[in-house]
Amino acid sequence: MDPVAEQMPFHVVFDHERGQLVLMKTFGVQPRQRVTSELIPSAEAAAVEIAANRHEARMRAQLADAIAEAAARFLGVDPQRLEAAVAALSDSASAVPIGSILRGEHADARLRSRPLMRP
Repeated sequence: MDPVAEQMPFHVVFDHERGQLVLMKTFGVQPRQRVTSELIPSAEAAAVEIAANRHEARMRAQLADAIAEAAARFLGVDPQRLEAAVAALSDSASAVPIGSILRGEHADARLRSRPLMRP
């Protein structure tokens, strides 16, 4: 299995006996973690799930854009520094403090937050 897929809080499997997809979602962390499952019995149901999730993703992306625009406009945040801070938050290997990025104390923080690529 793909290592990235293993890190996701969900996975989809096929139940051969029932001929259905099974969507399994993991919530929380151990020891209070719980797993739920949802059956997707047909191609039609799969299409509905796909559409709903893509719609949600678009709405969340629009929300993120609106927050970024408002932060730049009303809080005076530099949009490039804000994007660098967001990238650092998304990078589990980043050790650069977000405030330092936002204040411009680490102009190359985005580069430092990623491992160096060697030929």
